[in-house]
Amino acid sequence: ARPMLGGEVYLTSEEVCKLLRLSSRTLQEYRDSGTIAYHKIGGKILYKQSDIQAMLERHYNPIYKRNK
Repeated sequence: ARPMLGGEVYLTSEEVCKLLRLSSRTLQEYRDSGTIAYHKIGGKILYKQSDIQAMLERHYNPIYKRNK
């Protein structure tokens, strides 16, 4: 189980890259463009697990089936 703070799970950059199958450079581009929310404390960057889920839901594009 991941440690929680105030009921929220925080992930490191490495964990987010692994979870989303991204390179660290792509994750940095997402931060720079405002695509993904993050907290920076000193030199450490953390991401709320709920923010990752919200970002995925915002960028969800469903596939529509064509009628035959």
